[in-house]
Amino acid sequence: MDGLERFLTLEPRSRVLELGCAAGRETLELARRGHRVLGIDPDERVLAAARAAAKGERLNVHFMKADPREISYRGDFDAVLFLGGAFGRLPSDRDDLRALDNARKALKPGAKLLLDVVNREWLLRRFEPTAQVAFDFEKGRLDDRRSPPSASLRIYALTELIAQLERAGLTYIRSWGGYDGKPYSLDSSRLIVLAERPRNEKPPRRGGLDDGLPTAIRIKGRR
Repeated sequence: MDGLERFLTLEPRSRVLELGCAAGRETLELARRGHRVLGIDPDERVLAAARAAAKGERLNVHFMKADPREISYRGDFDAVLFLGGAFGRLPSDRDDLRALDNARKALKPGAKLLLDVVNREWLLRRFEPTAQVAFDFEKGRLDDRRSPPSASLRIYALTELIAQLERAGLTYIRSWGGYDGKPYSLDSSRLIVLAERPRNEKPPRRGGLDDGLPTAIRIKGRR
């Protein structure tokens, strides 16, 4: 948590949004450190435990059941976080892009987004597939069928993450291999990526969320 605060340069009482917060381990710790925090997760069961812990400590933190593809905050937060492998659990790359787009909109101009994910290069060098755990190289997903419900996690390479961030209108800043600030490398088990909502946003690049038939019709001048 010290490294997280340092990477994000959080000021006291910063407004922080954690997407995919689960039982709120990091969310609660940020609240203990004096930040105003909102944790969002689609699983009500884990949120109930997080709320109970927050109530017991009388922390200034809130938890809400929601899908990161559907949040509608606009310029409300000093930081948005995807921690502990929360990013990549949605069904497709396009769903991940929509979540990043919503995260950008939730940030104040110039505010930061932090992603903490598994390092794909480190994982694949050590991965041993089984009948229940396999890696889909075409989709870049780790499929785990060891216990119901089965889980599928998109494991992004750094270049893929940077491309997704750019499509969502976010500016990539830098990456690390750990919260101690060590460089990202093949031997880093995790990949921590920092991005920023531009202070002066430009129109979205082609290839983002506005692709498709409606765009083609508008270009032709048709209603």
